[in-house]
Amino acid sequence: MTDSHGDLRLLLGVYVLGGIDEGERLLLEQHLAACADCRAELAGLRSLPAALAGLTEDEAMALAAPGPEQVQEAARSLMAELARRRRRLRRRMAALVAGVAAACLVIGAAVGPVLLSPRQETENYTMTASSGLQVELDLVHKAWGTELAVDGTRLPEEGVLSLWLTDRTGMDWQVATWQATPTGKVRLVAATATMPEDITCVEIRNWRDTPVAAVYMHG
Repeated sequence: MTDSHGDLRLLLGVYVLGGIDEGERLLLEQHLAACADCRAELAGLRSLPAALAGLTEDEAMALAAPGPEQVQEAARSLMAELARRRRRLRRRMAALVAGVAAACLVIGAAVGPVLLSPRQETENYTMTASSGLQVELDLVHKAWGTELAVDGTRLPEEGVLSLWLTDRTGMDWQVATWQATPTGKVRLVAATATMPEDITCVEIRNWRDTPVAAVYMHG
């Protein structure tokens, strides 16, 4: 028998008499489920409470009255045994807590990025025109709405240009303006509270408010 088995076997009598504490009771019952020898010994001890109840007071006192040397030796053994069992129980509980903590760290490491990472899906579109204009448009999903990234070439080279979107209600929203460049190029980022799935059209307009490029989506 292992030390653990022997320690738990010593608790059988206390278990039958109902004097065992909750932590030791749980450990013992788990052990009994797997140990046929201890179950058999426990069955033999089931009559112990009834036998003790049948003793007269004098008989019980006689059984409980060992000599002084026996008392001292029993006390030393009992204290040593209790200390040893408490240490074992503390080690087992510490190992259990450490295992649970490690499992939580692993779960946290796996789930944390999912919970903390914002949604970053991107929709890509291209605007073209017969003038040779070409604009790459990215709609980036954000928790607060949409980020619009514009990278265009061969745009009008004078005046003020503007970026507009139309939502599902048919409302037009201006989300950016900029001064045309001599090279006809632009690279900018705009933002709107409108969610990507609610945007049906994005346009670039010239200073006369005339669309020079457009792309339709989510129709």
